[in-house]
Amino acid sequence: MTKEQLSQYCDLVKEKEKLEKRIEKIRKRSDYIADSVQNGYKRRLVIFGYDLSRSNKLHELEDILMERKAMIIIQQVEIEKFISTIEKSEIRQIFVHRYIDNMEWYQIAQVMGYSGESVPRMRHDRYLEKNL
Repeated sequence: MTKEQLSQYCDLVKEKEKLEKRIEKIRKRSDYIADSVQNGYKRRLVIFGYDLSRSNKLHELEDILMERKAMIIIQQVEIEKFISTIEKSEIRQIFVHRYIDNMEWYQIAQVMGYSGESVPRMRHDRYLEKNL
C-alpha cells in the first residue's frame, strides 16, 4: 500500500457517491418517448412509444457505472484492510483520521492531544518507511 493509494480514499468515496447519483438518475429515466403530430388544421395527435435503442444504451451505461463502482469498493476494502492490519492503536487512529476521515495534520494533532501537527505526521511517515 502506497501513500498515494491511501490518499485516494476520500476521492474514491466522493467518486462512488457521484456514480450512485448518476446510476439513480439513469434508472429514473423513462424508456417511453412521445411525439406530437399535427393532423390537419388544429388537430394534434400524440404518439407514444418505447425507444429500444435508447433503453439499451441506458442499460449499457448503467452497467459501466456499476463496474466502476465495484472497482472503487474493492479499492476501499483494500485500504480498510491495510489500516486494520496496523497493530499499534495510536498509529491506526492516525491513519483513520488522515485517510478515512480526511483530516488535516493539525486537526489530527488536536483530536489526539499532540502538542503540534508534526507529531502525527512524523509517526505516520515513520510507520510507512518501516513497513513499505
